[in-house]
Amino acid sequence: MFDLFRSREKSVRYLLGALLTLVAASMVITLVPGYGGGWGRGGADPQVLAEIGDEKVTAQDVRQFLAREGRSLPRGTESMYVPMIVEQLTAQKAVVYQAERMGLKVSDEELARIVQSLIPQLFEGGKFAGKEVYAQMLAQQNMTIPQFEETVRAQALQSKLAILAVEGMIVTPAEVEKEFKLRNEKIKVAYFGLTRELLKNKVSVTPEEVQSYFEKNKASYQVPEKRSYMIYPIDEAKVAESVKVPDSELQRAYAAQQERFRTPERVHARHILLKTMDKQPAEVAAIQKKMEDLLQKAKSGADFADLARKNSEDTGSAVKGGDLDWIVRGQTVPEFEKAAFELKPGEISGLVKTQYGFHVIKVEAHEQARLRPFEEVKAELAGEVAKAQVFDKMQKLADQLRSLLVKSPAEAEKFARENGITPVRADNVAPGAPVQEVGVNADFNDAVKSLPKNGVTPSIPVGQTKLVIAQVLDITPAHQAQLADVEKQVRDALLVQKLDQLLQEKINEANQKFKTINGDLTALAKQYGADVKTSELVTREGAITGLGAASSIDTAFSKNVGDVVGPLTTGEGTFYVKVLEKQPADLTQLASQREQMQMMLKQRKARERETLFQEGIVQELIKQKKVKIFDDNVKKLVAAYVR
Repeated sequence: MFDLFRSREKSVRYLLGALLTLVAASMVITLVPGYGGGWGRGGADPQVLAEIGDEKVTAQDVRQFLAREGRSLPRGTESMYVPMIVEQLTAQKAVVYQAERMGLKVSDEELARIVQSLIPQLFEGGKFAGKEVYAQMLAQQNMTIPQFEETVRAQALQSKLAILAVEGMIVTPAEVEKEFKLRNEKIKVAYFGLTRELLKNKVSVTPEEVQSYFEKNKASYQVPEKRSYMIYPIDEAKVAESVKVPDSELQRAYAAQQERFRTPERVHARHILLKTMDKQPAEVAAIQKKMEDLLQKAKSGADFADLARKNSEDTGSAVKGGDLDWIVRGQTVPEFEKAAFELKPGEISGLVKTQYGFHVIKVEAHEQARLRPFEEVKAELAGEVAKAQVFDKMQKLADQLRSLLVKSPAEAEKFARENGITPVRADNVAPGAPVQEVGVNADFNDAVKSLPKNGVTPSIPVGQTKLVIAQVLDITPAHQAQLADVEKQVRDALLVQKLDQLLQEKINEANQKFKTINGDLTALAKQYGADVKTSELVTREGAITGLGAASSIDTAFSKNVGDVVGPLTTGEGTFYVKVLEKQPADLTQLASQREQMQMMLKQRKARERETLFQEGIVQELIKQKKVKIFDDNVKKLVAAYVR
């Protein structure tokens, strides 16, 4: 079990987390009217926050969502997110409700296929691991099997509805050209900025000001609770030193798993591809002629890999000299497979036409189906068997060590040293701070935050090769900070406050002067001790030294040479800009980028249309009184999270 729930625990968590946060990720798009909009004051059941047809969103749904995803929320902000979570869970159920009304369904077979694709660890060797393992895996995410499968089914229904929303998507040539111009036009600018960096030497604070600021803001300065731990790291490499696997055991493993080591007939191939998809007949003829020329060069002894790198339109393999690595039957389209498997090592095919275009293939090696002998796979098997034994031993050591720590820390320390585990003391660790042998680890933080003094954590995976167990040695409660504890922090905060105040005064002053400079940036910059800099020619997607992303001065791209623009605020400060040069997009390059541009615009339109489609569904169901949120019940739940 360690292999499934420990070594892969993190990847499984990320996999399930990605699915579960599909709801959270879309919170930035409010699909339903804002909280407090009077959808319905309060329902008969105070635990029911919303109704969607016969479905409900309950307070328990929100609590479970926060239990799963709360780690990613800033501490103490749960009450802010509760209304958004209610709205989003409601919107999700509303879209599913409409999909079902339209006759869209997800069959049990479809659901099973999706679950298998999401959690392949449950189906190793094509065999289902069983409901118990399935349930245990989901329990790590605070979910039951029905809850998980309901979420999967809902996402699948939403995907089917989304396909309907984006069918018939069209991107016109004019839209492609406009986007190409926006992405590829360039400007060169002169600029200077008013920034904190420019003014930092013009402000200072006295000890008296620091004392006064601290007294006025004392409540903001708290020393958090700190804990001291004894950390017991169980490292895979050290445990592995004590694990030896005899040949007899490897032979048994080989005999039991021979099917794994059968390799089908395969060829190691390279190819050159020139695409003909969506091409006119005249273009296809020209492409065929080009490929015939390349074939002639290859047959005449030219370096095949070099030809592929320079000419192939299969971007995935072109950078590798056309190398496709080993391929087996059924892996490629029939025409390609037939040609490749008929070639002998070192031979080059003629022109091969497939649905993608024209190929020229070179076979580097050809292997018949075979059973790999024991000696060939011995090292691979030894690593696998040893690793499984190491995992088992690590878990066994962790269980024994934890049991001893609960009963007798002195015996536990002796046991640890006898087994190559070196305890490490970590003193006065604040919540969320890095810990020796652990680093910053959410699982560790969750495990220790509520433990009393002498409490012991369960075994916690750290990375892919370590388990740790920690015992709480001491707890220093949170308390009001004294100035000596936070003097630097107070000084820095006061400096920033004074600096920002001075900066705003200078910006206000410069804004008035900017109106009268007649394009003379140098004269204005000189008054503030700033230098006027000149950028390179940049696109909107470029960056300008000291100013930041060129997109942050987007206004300048629409101005004429000689125009001045400002104030423009970027992440670096407030800037004043003069357009020195403009370079239009090179439309001769449009043809080579047209396909990529079309795809990008299609995807953008699809996202926009899908969002609007979902918004329309929710709004219509509200009008039909099929969707209702109970504001008063939501407010009660929010109040429960206010600290």
